[in-house]
This record gives sequence, structure tokens and C-alpha cells, in this order.
Amino acid sequence: MSRRTRLRDRVVYLRYLALWQTIAYLPGPAARRLPHLLGVLWWRFGSDTQRQQVTRNMARIVKDDDPDTLAAAVRAAYIYYVRYWVDSFRLHRISARRLVEQVNDHGIHHLHEATRTQEGAVFITGHLGSWDLGAAFCSALHLKLFAVAEEVKPARLFARFVRLRADAGVEVLALRRGVDLIGPLRHAMATNGALATLLADRDLTRRGPIVSFFGEPCRLPAGAAALALRTGRPIVAGAFFVNGDRYDGVVLPPFHPATTELYDVTQQVAHTLEELVRYAPEQWHVFVPNWLADREPHHPVVAAWQAGEDWQTLAKTDYATRRRPPA
Repeated sequence: MSRRTRLRDRVVYLRYLALWQTIAYLPGPAARRLPHLLGVLWWRFGSDTQRQQVTRNMARIVKDDDPDTLAAAVRAAYIYYVRYWVDSFRLHRISARRLVEQVNDHGIHHLHEATRTQEGAVFITGHLGSWDLGAAFCSALHLKLFAVAEEVKPARLFARFVRLRADAGVEVLALRRGVDLIGPLRHAMATNGALATLLADRDLTRRGPIVSFFGEPCRLPAGAAALALRTGRPIVAGAFFVNGDRYDGVVLPPFHPATTELYDVTQQVAHTLEELVRYAPEQWHVFVPNWLADREPHHPVVAAWQAGEDWQTLAKTDYATRRRPPA
């Protein structure tokens, strides 16, 4: 690593650390006002390119002809994303008992049912709501969580996030290129009856299957589908949404894969994620290109979709061909 890279990483880390410490020790009333204040400023004066991308993403979900409705959803997305960071940075300041008292139950019993046999389950969620608080809530309910997290730079910052989630009762497995995490997750489920937690709404590799997500081709990671097929355990989807000064713990009924085809199970996962995102679209924190038309605009599947052709058959065939070992 060059000296310039080390210096840049140190500056990034210190900026995060300063912001983290400042927000963590703000008085309660000031912290509660911060998401609206900073969110509106970010929405109004932040990057035009980013705001346009958030608008495109939100338009795929909201699907309202009224431009004011879409604009309000985009503005709210910025506010809720700041709220996520504020909640995360102040995680250590809330007791487990107080957190449990602040949660509205919308199907949380499904988590207990899925792990009752001590064989674990595949728990999928997205970049939704305040998921670090959601992890702490699950820990308070004595549910064991093993989570996969994208490794971010600098390394010291990633280590700090790992400690944050460890304090919330979550064991984090770093997602690194070329490293298969299915094995460790399968072991955790089999030995600890754990919830193997995967963020399933973004494919970071550009190798995931192209499935229908809100009616449009989108790559999603196949990890949750692969783990469920290899373990025979159910998939449970849930999220931890902000609701004023309280939270909604939303968990959908578990389901077993309806097929042994990895592509088709990933499509099941996509439809389940749609249900979660629709619960509170403005709390979906994806501010980057996610759909295929934005990430790979010249892909043949995009052309087929835009022409109104059967793009899913093409996408499924393409994925099966790429997964087939060479002769």
C-alpha cells in the first residue's frame, strides 16, 4: 500500500470517527432532530447525479404519476438514511430492554418458529430501515445471528463496524472476492441454530442471476437461495423499520424453496424482498445503480426487456450457461 493510499484511508477513517463520536454523544432531543435537518440539506445540496439515481430507483417502486409524490419519497429517503446512521452511531446508548419496549410486533414470532428446532434458518433482509438496531433487537430476543458484510475500506473503519455489530450480538463474516461463505454459514446454522443473515437486495459481483425485481431485470445475489438449497432450511425475510419514535419489526412467513433451481429460488427471494420494500419504500437505502438498465445498459437482457420480449427466459438461459462447468 502506497503512502498516499495510507494517508487517504487515515483521513477517511478520522472523518467517520469524528462524525460517529459527535452523533453518539449528542443529547437525545438534538439527535432526534438531526435526521430531518441533515437529510433535507443532503437532499437539497448534495450530488445531482446521486439525487437523480435515487429518483430513478424510487420511481421503480412508488410508480405514481404524480411528480410531487415521487419527489416527497426521494426527500424522505435522504432523511431516513441519515436516521439509519444516527441510530447506528447511538446503538450503545440504548438498553436491550428499552429497545424491545419500542418495537411494534409484525410477525416476529416467525423467527422463533423458524429456529425452534435449533437447526437455524436463512434470514434475508435488505438495506432497509435501521438494521443495526434490528440486529440488537434480535439479540435481545436471544436469537443468534451470523451476518455477511461487505468489506469496506479503510480496514480500520470496517473493523469498527464489525465491533459495532458484535456489540449488537451479531457475528460478522467478511465478504471477500473469491471466498465461499456458504460453508461457514451452513456450519453456524447446524451448530448454533443461528439465523444466517444475508443482505439480498444488491449484487456486488455482477455475476448474480438476472431476475425480475419490481417488474424490471435486476441482478440479485444467489447466496440466500444457494444456502437454503444446501441446508434444506427455510428462508425468512424481515426488516426493522422506523416508525416515529418507535420501530416496526416486520417478519414475513418462512418459506421453503419451491424448486431446486437456483435461478428460480432467487426469483422467489426477489418477490419476497419486493413485499418488504413496499412496506416503507422511502426506507430503502440504495442510493446507487441497482437495476440492470442502469448498471449494464448494453446487456442483451436489457434490450429484450425494452423491446417487450421474453427477457426472463434469456436471463435464465444465460445464467445456466455461465454456471455450467467447462467440458
